[in-house]
Amino acid sequence: MGQLRLLKDRSGLSLVSLQAKTPFSGSSWERYLNGKVLPPEAAVEAIARIAGEDAAPLLELRDAAERTWNTASDADSTAGSDPARGAPEAEVPRIRGVALSVAAGALLLSAVVSVLLVMDARHPRAGGRQGAAARVGKYTCTYTRRDDLVFAGNSTTMSHRVMLNSTGPDAAEVQCLLLRHKLPPGDIDGYFGSHTEARVKRLQRQDHVPADGVVGEQTWALLRHVE
Repeated sequence: MGQLRLLKDRSGLSLVSLQAKTPFSGSSWERYLNGKVLPPEAAVEAIARIAGEDAAPLLELRDAAERTWNTASDADSTAGSDPARGAPEAEVPRIRGVALSVAAGALLLSAVVSVLLVMDARHPRAGGRQGAAARVGKYTCTYTRRDDLVFAGNSTTMSHRVMLNSTGPDAAEVQCLLLRHKLPPGDIDGYFGSHTEARVKRLQRQDHVPADGVVGEQTWALLRHVE
């Protein structure tokens, strides 16, 4: 569990940030990540989305954990392996339930650790500043000018559509460019959340374009415009 917490801290995913970016509470994530409760499919899909990973392998592990739970619940405990052996009869269902919960949750924990390792490898932390680069959140905003356009070092696209719940370098590029327009979106974490969307709408209103909060060709042009 200590290693999982260390990986979570290094990836920047706190329980508070998970609560803010998903429909699940911080206390629910605490139970999921510590193997106390088998997480619902929606929670697995949410953490995969935030990490920018394919949810399918995680869902397969979750299904395997659920099958383990169900199989163990239906099977008779063998001598020496029953966690409730020797316990008062009234306590047996509760003790077996706790043991099965921990066993099922352990499978998903290994998947979460893998996701956090991938995230940490993708966005290693830097030890200082270089030139115009400043590490903010998980991404670096490195502003350069080319052909009367501004680039922040994460993406060079002028057309990819980025919108609410988008993740990755394109979203980080939007956040860095918003920061340059004095419309700080919060953490530059590559997650296009409601705060980033609100800043995009404000930029769109300022320049009298449809304020839909979606970054397409027209809004990219606004973001990359050299003031």
